Amino acid sequence: MSNVLNRTTKQFLRSANTPDYPTVDWIHNPDLSAVAGQPSKYWIITGDVVTLMDSAAMAVVDAAEAQSLKDALEAETQVGALKAVIAGLVDVMNTKLAANKQITFQEVKAAIKARL
Repeated sequence: MSNVLNRTTKQFLRSANTPDYPTVDWIHNPDLSAVAGQPSKYWIITGDVVTLMDSAAMAVVDAAEAQSLKDALEAETQVGALKAVIAGLVDVMNTKLAANKQITFQEVKAAIKARL
């Protein structure tokens, strides 16, 4: 039994059954003293050695992570806005078409604004 660290995912397991973790994918009993207390996103694995990124590299990782979160939030907001537009159209159509009346652009616009 030994501790193992995945070379790609940086997953760390304690007391693993060593034969189940081939060295091509896992480091057996890695020395993590250089990265103690730091998130694995800042770790660099070279061979069987685990080191910590310098502050410039950490800033790049953080910026990429922030951009990814921003992109995800923007996409979620766009989907929400599209759902609101569709809901507004459905509201107007249900009201006007059920009464057999013509729908105006202003009514559609007002219904969409009410949903946003």
